[in-house]
Amino acid sequence: MAEKKKLDIKEILVVALSLFVICVVIAGALAAVNAVTEEPIAANMAAEADAARQEIFPGARFEEHGDYFTAMEQNGAPLGYCIETQAQGYGGAIKVATGFDLHGNILRVQVVACDNETPGLGTKIKEESFLKQFIGRKDADSIDSVASATYSSQGVADAVNRALEIYREMEAIR
Repeated sequence: MAEKKKLDIKEILVVALSLFVICVVIAGALAAVNAVTEEPIAANMAAEADAARQEIFPGARFEEHGDYFTAMEQNGAPLGYCIETQAQGYGGAIKVATGFDLHGNILRVQVVACDNETPGLGTKIKEESFLKQFIGRKDADSIDSVASATYSSQGVADAVNRALEIYREMEAIR
């Protein structure tokens, strides 16, 4: 019969120490990659949000007020409001910018990010044919979902409803 080999404490420590060193090196590498990519990712996200606001209010300048932006004409007259929200879609968070006129009607909805939605299905929530049904409404209930993208469609509707809640709160304190 084959003899069973006993592991001694020295071998166990060598294996444990090796695994520890590997984990430290990998954690350090991940931290370095995060440090290098954090600012460019944040800048890209801010640029995408700014582009969405400009799609809603072309040529406007924006004043940030915490939860919302006021879109202003170049002469300083208010045009409306833009509120950025997010909700859960099929593959993760869906970020949406909702533009309101001065009376609380939805002017336009832009999907800022839906990176994890199913390509070819869930990403159809970015198409004008889906987004135009929000225009002029004061709620996002009873919208027609994109075929085969119910969760993604509902994510946009939920984000728009959150924007409506923020608008109503902001309207109540003005």
